Amino acid sequence: MLDLVEVTAPTKTGIDVVAVEEFASHLRLSPTLRTNAVWIANMTAAINEAVDSIDARRGTLNRTILPRTWKRSLDRFPKSGCPILLPFPDLISVEAITIEDGSSPVNDLDLSAYRVKPALVPEIYPTSTWPDVATGVRISITYKAGFTEFPPMLKRLVKILAAHYMENPEATINEPRQMAVNRKVDFGVDDITQQLRIPVSYDDWGE
Repeated sequence: MLDLVEVTAPTKTGIDVVAVEEFASHLRLSPTLRTNAVWIANMTAAINEAVDSIDARRGTLNRTILPRTWKRSLDRFPKSGCPILLPFPDLISVEAITIEDGSSPVNDLDLSAYRVKPALVPEIYPTSTWPDVATGVRISITYKAGFTEFPPMLKRLVKILAAHYMENPEATINEPRQMAVNRKVDFGVDDITQQLRIPVSYDDWGE
């Protein structure tokens, strides 16, 4: 099981991904509706719900959308030649690799002891070999992940989902009698999701 906890929550929200005015243009709203307080509140809620549906552990993309800090814990270092994987990219930075053995000060590995390989799922390799640690000692990797800039394809996905939530506040189903426009919405979401989604990856070196 993936031992991963959120150390710091995002400081950004869905409207940092897609601004309300940008979403209003997507909906082709009139100037009157763009400044209507109820519409602004509904658009804000729809945008945030759309981002929540694709972001981080509960999201469909297996990616961190809103930047935050993760802490991944392991019960041992990998076997020789095997990397540590960092789930839920996009990776911003690796903050520390810590051997949690109760020592003081905290036993962080020197930056020169490992290297980070950018990949679809980022990988960390030792410069030479991983340290030997006693049984029961935990190893933690603290890292920041998320988008520092939100690409157009991601913004479009959020707009489509948010518009769908506003148009369909109740649950919908995907079957032939459904309106054609809803099936087209599903297709658009599926098409973009397939391009942005990261496959779920777990370390298998310990199995």
